[in-house]
Amino acid sequence: MIMHLDAPDSPNLFFKKGGYFFKFKFPGGKRYNNLRSRHIRNAGVLARPGYKFTTHPMLCPRISVPRRQSLLILNALLLLVFLYHFCQVAGPNFLPNFSSPQTHNIAPKSPLQQFYEEPEKSGSIAKEIQSRLLSQAKKLSSVEFPKHIYQTWKTENLPEIASDRQKSWIRNNPSHEYTLLTDITALQYVTENFNATDPYIVHLYTNFPQRILAADLLRYLIAYKSGGLYVDIDTICVTPIDLWMSRSIGNQQNIKIEDINLVVGLELDVLNTTRYPDEWVAKNKFSKRVQFLQWSVYAKPGHEVLRRIISSIQETARKDISNMVWRRKDVSSLRYSELKILDTTGPFKWTNIIMQYINQIEGREVGLHEYSGIKEAKKIGDILFLPVNKWSPGVLHSDAGSVDTSFLVHYYGASWKGNLPK
Repeated sequence: MIMHLDAPDSPNLFFKKGGYFFKFKFPGGKRYNNLRSRHIRNAGVLARPGYKFTTHPMLCPRISVPRRQSLLILNALLLLVFLYHFCQVAGPNFLPNFSSPQTHNIAPKSPLQQFYEEPEKSGSIAKEIQSRLLSQAKKLSSVEFPKHIYQTWKTENLPEIASDRQKSWIRNNPSHEYTLLTDITALQYVTENFNATDPYIVHLYTNFPQRILAADLLRYLIAYKSGGLYVDIDTICVTPIDLWMSRSIGNQQNIKIEDINLVVGLELDVLNTTRYPDEWVAKNKFSKRVQFLQWSVYAKPGHEVLRRIISSIQETARKDISNMVWRRKDVSSLRYSELKILDTTGPFKWTNIIMQYINQIEGREVGLHEYSGIKEAKKIGDILFLPVNKWSPGVLHSDAGSVDTSFLVHYYGASWKGNLPK
């Protein structure tokens, strides 16, 4: 602490502490040349009785606040900041993130029923869960696969190469209805089918800042609500859909087509660790040595796997939003890396949900080896698993084989991978 007088005969004493200058006025204008520090208690906060405490206007332009009061103010501000972020919930915001006169006026509706229902919270033991899934599968077996193909693009004006690929689906499947959903009509589809029962789905679809998340969610919503075939726009149809089942099953008499409720294609099958060491798996950004693709989803409407993945995406978003620090707790603040996207809405999540479902409907742990090495389609539970060749021919792994015996060809557009956070 530095003390000094502002003039030889001045009754004012100045001292400096912590970057601030303070002044004491002595009673009766009497000068004290040898004022001891004990006369100033608490490091300049309390003056000795009979003295007046002020700040010097020239040397101390800042306002001095006692330390105790400063701490109270600081704590109050921190409490307000905490309460703001704690109370900030990711409530529905139903305005689309693109301008359209047809969609700018979407209003939230109160949910008539909750879409999300976590099986593990039902209190059912494994046998009861298995029984419930088998019952659902049996009911769904009476339903046929809808003859409907869905694809998506930004607008109705497709690039020439995408238009040619689109025509392959229409040309090879004359018995199927075809729908191209654009940004506008896709939002209308999601709103009309889900806003009444679970508006949070619409909220997520509308406000995901990385649109690949919305695109992934959309394919599951279509397959769950409408069924039929969802397939990416960067694919061509090689074999008519009506022939897929018979050519997949072949002479396997134990498989009945009506008992199949979902068709899943293998994207990766590399259990051979000599040919494909762990470094290869990690470098090529796979999460397991067996992985299922989701650029094509062929389903009967209402399948449990689709309900579960939609629910899981919602819960992941809610959790990630609630864990945000120093950002607005809202869907629009979500930013994922490539691997996180794959694990939130992409094939990592798709694979995990399917394997969990199979374990439960089978009532046992189904190992990766049971999905591996498939040359003909294999039915486990009510799902038909296709070998890599059928929906992912020509890749340089998994013994994929050529296009000759495939059902479709995927050209791996992957335009969403640009400018992702690491």
